[in-house]
Amino acid sequence: MTIDGDVLEIDSDMSITDVKELYLFVKDRLEYIEEIVILGQMEDWKTSSLFSLLVAIKKKKPSLKIPAVDEKFLDMGSFGKFYWKR
Repeated sequence: MTIDGDVLEIDSDMSITDVKELYLFVKDRLEYIEEIVILGQMEDWKTSSLFSLLVAIKKKKPSLKIPAVDEKFLDMGSFGKFYWKR
């Protein structure tokens, strides 16, 4: 996890512990973050809690750019496509 200006870059292979740390990091800085970019292969996701956190963040701040959530679906490679209900 790195922050470059107003863009937060996170790894796709975050463990549940990493997701908890991300939550603690973001909750106090959400007003300063403009975009969250996920680095790595989509097949590397270790926990669904990262999905949950990203969707919750998007609901809290709808103007935030999160490409994984903003698209109609998330292509997970060999795992298929994850369609967002809108």
